Amino acid sequence: MNHHTPYNDIGWTDWGIFSNLRIRYCTSCGFAFSVPELNDEVVNHFYETDYRSKESTYHIDFLKLKNIKDNGIGDIRNSRAFGQLYLARAFCDFNCQDILLDIGAGKGGSFKTAKILFDNPSLHAIELSQGAKEYYKKNFDADSHDSLDEFISLNLRAQIIVMSHTLEHYRLSDLSESLTNLSLALAENGVAVIEVPHVDLRIHRENRGIDSPHFLFFSKESLALLFEQNSFKVLFIDTCGPLYQSTESFLASQRNSEKMKGLLKKTFNNLPKLVRIILRTVVRNLTKIKNFKPIKKFNKLNSLPYLSYGGNRNSIRIVVKKKQTV
Repeated sequence: MNHHTPYNDIGWTDWGIFSNLRIRYCTSCGFAFSVPELNDEVVNHFYETDYRSKESTYHIDFLKLKNIKDNGIGDIRNSRAFGQLYLARAFCDFNCQDILLDIGAGKGGSFKTAKILFDNPSLHAIELSQGAKEYYKKNFDADSHDSLDEFISLNLRAQIIVMSHTLEHYRLSDLSESLTNLSLALAENGVAVIEVPHVDLRIHRENRGIDSPHFLFFSKESLALLFEQNSFKVLFIDTCGPLYQSTESFLASQRNSEKMKGLLKKTFNNLPKLVRIILRTVVRNLTKIKNFKPIKKFNKLNSLPYLSYGGNRNSIRIVVKKKQTV
């Protein structure tokens, strides 16, 4: 059975592409997607030019980023990339000059981590943002590709593929082809590690952050089912990252600040553009603090949320490989 809920869009009103969306979700498995589906040209333009632009809270100025020095394992052990690659390494052999492909590489944290964990890895990226290709080459000697199709056409196959908070940006109609290409890009004995926000609208309908600019939303159950139905074998899946605040606590805090939130929601879109950008950045940072319960640092493991698993955490991490054909 499918239910609908409003799409929580804050701060992207100038782009106008999220304002009319709603979310449809399955009450059986928790999978959800935005409706109506947006035109692919509109979405591609958004991610190529707007998503990392100066007006966006996700802005990355690749030209100003400095060289990243490898200062040792202590600097990366609490990073999301370390948790992902450390896990992937447990399920496959990674030899000298094997390929690591990061789909949506951002600032290149996976490349820094890979240079520490692996012996002379061959690094590759797919990232549409302007200036990213030059940055990856200069700082990590990583090659970039415009798409998985291009990577595959060069007869390249990755021993490890990373998709960190990327899959949720795909449209529903893109999923089948994208997962087919993911399989084609993966070496026979390789693995893909995928991490997405844990947004199960059966339990997170009220207690969740901002939806934009995501189009897909996953429960642990639905993410595993998606890959199993698309010729992958699930090797590992669990929640990871900081814990959600309990629903009871969240709803209590919601009631206490209902008037203020209502006022902000009503007036937000009429504020000057720069003010909205600043406020949206503040909201994102407060969400990390308020909506997710801090991990108690009573031992080394629990002080590292990206190496901690289980429970109602804010992300889901899955490791898959291709199913063997007979």
